[in-house]
Amino acid sequence: MLTVLWAVAIFCIIIFIHEFGHFITAKLSGMTVHEFSIGMGPKVFGINGKKTKYSLRILPLGGYVKLEGEDGESDDSNAFCNKSWISRFLVLFSGALMNIILGFLIFAIVYSSGVSVASNTIAKVVEESPLDNAGLMAGDKIVKLEGEKYSTSVHTFNDINLFVSVNGESLAKVTFERDGKKYTKSLTPFFDEKENRVILGMNPAPTKKGFTGVLYLAFWECVFVIKSVFLSLWWLITGVVPASSVSGPVAIIGEIGTAAKYGWRTVVNFAGFISVNLGVMNLLPIPALDGGRILFLIIEKIRGKAMNPEKEGAINFIFFAILILFMLLVTFSDIKRIF
Repeated sequence: MLTVLWAVAIFCIIIFIHEFGHFITAKLSGMTVHEFSIGMGPKVFGINGKKTKYSLRILPLGGYVKLEGEDGESDDSNAFCNKSWISRFLVLFSGALMNIILGFLIFAIVYSSGVSVASNTIAKVVEESPLDNAGLMAGDKIVKLEGEKYSTSVHTFNDINLFVSVNGESLAKVTFERDGKKYTKSLTPFFDEKENRVILGMNPAPTKKGFTGVLYLAFWECVFVIKSVFLSLWWLITGVVPASSVSGPVAIIGEIGTAAKYGWRTVVNFAGFISVNLGVMNLLPIPALDGGRILFLIIEKIRGKAMNPEKEGAINFIFFAILILFMLLVTFSDIKRIF
């Protein structure tokens, strides 16, 4: 029960922040906002404001800000459809931006709480490991990794772990800093039976904290999550991972329960991951998502005229129905995995 409450609280906060981004930007742009809702489905309770209704609905799986003229034409000069291109863009983009900002703040809180974070600087090289054979030593700072399957600049130890998990035992180039100079060496990661994973062979030094260090870590953690989202989507599209591995609300509740066993930092950090993940997913150029609506705006800018509002509304409705169906299938898959 406690796990469910944790999950509901996390979902509600993330949804609130997302919808608040749309809401406050719309209000600042002078748009007519009919309703601000947290949750979907039947209304639990609501408050009538001066110009806007504020609602809490029974299912904490989404929310919405209902704007005049969002899905059609309107005679109201303050309608969404009658505002400038940049105002409409900012309203659509602000929800995802708020989620990413929330994730950044959450990561900053976690990293400022005394938790030790592994860096991309080597504290110790494992003997006879790929890094040892390539001539790297303690004090070297890995700044870039290039492989046959994946290449990345390196800012935290997460970047190194992601590279190794994607590139596997394929040939790689490692660029590192030593005494202010950069060097590049070739090596081949190998599978370590003791560790039961592919390794480069290093023990990382802890990251130096302080105010700027915390901000640095929080920023690159957001970048890492964004990269992970796009990599995961690419793996799904190319069939590297099966569609059945996609997690829905039920699986996420289970993961929150697992995270709770390791303390509040793990739960809060997981909330940051979900928030950034939601922000990025919402920006995908799929109709019914914010990214799809932004795509229509970009097409409008290129064409020099808006798309037919009725056609745009119909496309968004069809894709919204598809997304709901997809969520139901994912939820069913979650339940099947559990039972």
